Amino acid sequence: MSILLAFNNIKMASIVIMIGGAIISATAFVGGNYLAKYFNGDSAGQEKKHDLAVEKYEKESQKYQENATKLHDWIATNARIKDEAKQTLENTDYALKLYNETHRDQKDLKENQFSDFYKASVQQKHEKYYVSRVVRAPPLLHNGRQ
Repeated sequence: MSILLAFNNIKMASIVIMIGGAIISATAFVGGNYLAKYFNGDSAGQEKKHDLAVEKYEKESQKYQENATKLHDWIATNARIKDEAKQTLENTDYALKLYNETHRDQKDLKENQFSDFYKASVQQKHEKYYVSRVVRAPPLLHNGRQ
């Protein structure tokens, strides 16, 4: 019987300790919030300042997201335009190759020569001739023979 009585006392003590701990925790939580407000002083001013900072942050964050989206769109658009231009050039080259193969006989292509644009004077022609003869002249041997 004494064991049963001791068990009941322990059971009651643990319940009391549990309830007391809960009351102390609640009191500390409420008291801590009260003391925080008391020591902070103007908490309404702090809340207003905090709310303004959050609004400003959200606006700047939204602007950043919009600018980042615009930049990514611009990059994607330019990459697409570049790819399309490259493909157009390749298609044009291929079309010109096919055209050249099929119309080979109709070409009247002549390679440009410098003489088509510049006519040398008679004196320049003579000088060119003499210079070329001197440069091409065979070397003399030591004994005077070739």
